[in-house]
Amino acid sequence: MSEAINREVDVATDDDGVVRGDVLLLLIVAVLSCFGLLMIQSSTTLLADRRFHDAYRFVIRQMAGMGVGLAGVFVMLNMSIANLRRVALPVYLLTIVLLALVMSPLGHEVNGATRWIRLGSINFQPSEVAKLSLVLALSHFLASNEGRLKDLVGVAVPALGCMMMLVFWVVLQRDFGTTVILLGITSTLLFVAGLQIRYLVAGGAFAALGLVGLIVIEPFRMRRLASFLDPFADAQGAGYQVVQGFIALANGGFAGSGFATGVAQRGFLPEAHTDFIIAVIGEEFGMLGWLFTVLLIVGLVWRCMVVAERSQDMFSTLVASGVGVLFGCQAIINVGVVAGALPAKGLVLPFLSYGASAAVVNMLAVGLVYRISRETPRGVS
Repeated sequence: MSEAINREVDVATDDDGVVRGDVLLLLIVAVLSCFGLLMIQSSTTLLADRRFHDAYRFVIRQMAGMGVGLAGVFVMLNMSIANLRRVALPVYLLTIVLLALVMSPLGHEVNGATRWIRLGSINFQPSEVAKLSLVLALSHFLASNEGRLKDLVGVAVPALGCMMMLVFWVVLQRDFGTTVILLGITSTLLFVAGLQIRYLVAGGAFAALGLVGLIVIEPFRMRRLASFLDPFADAQGAGYQVVQGFIALANGGFAGSGFATGVAQRGFLPEAHTDFIIAVIGEEFGMLGWLFTVLLIVGLVWRCMVVAERSQDMFSTLVASGVGVLFGCQAIINVGVVAGALPAKGLVLPFLSYGASAAVVNMLAVGLVYRISRETPRGVS
């Protein structure tokens, strides 16, 4: 195991000595981030001015989160892959502690859900960290046991246990969306590591039953499911947010109403700057804005998978794959909810929705993938 951890690939450089990396990945993230700040400003100006007397409050806080994430990225770029593996377990254990603290008196309730820890004027959401923490920890464990997935008891079961330690606390916080993301990450990493399909199918069926159970035992989830099946049946109640999202998209049409001219985010559409930012994009930039956004997200996931395919060791392949799935699953659920294809869930759109905790984690996740991309030997394409 120690040999696997200490094995490093020389950082690939161009002839002039400049370190290479996936520049297209960085470009996509830059465009997404700038566009996200633009849409956050558009959707929160009136809200921030009315509530805090500061029209730029949300944008400034989002930029602060991105700045913290970028600082972490710069540290990460100076770390070897071996050292990144060494921090996987400490980060994982710290995440469990943070998730547990949410259930303590330090936990803070926002919109009826206790998923945050208040740090002064900042609300920090540990479940965002849990997603990336699982990618790191599970990638390290599976890479250390490369080729041993036929040993279900010795490898596959502990891998599932790694996920369940996080899922336990997330379920206590009634965070159904993050639970689904954690299941998706684990399934993908097990598949990439070589677990046979029949075991994945059996595990998926078992997980599906568990998710159905979580829906049935919580009355508010049953109401969300009912509103999903027919949001117009209770358009002023459980289906209000989804219906207002539909109205925003209908107002946008093909080319949109124009930047900062939409009406849905002016108090009519709840959480317009977070869960339903894609509805604001659809209203102001129309179907063209939707298509532009979706293509950017697809491009982001694509670059993560390209880096995974080019990686020269199992740990790097798993991390890049896990990050790609993390972004992809969040985007699918977020866009699916706004489009009425999935029941309402509180998941943000990566790099576009407001959320300082998510901004930090998303930056760190991209930094991981970019760091891995710099290890690709010249000639690999």
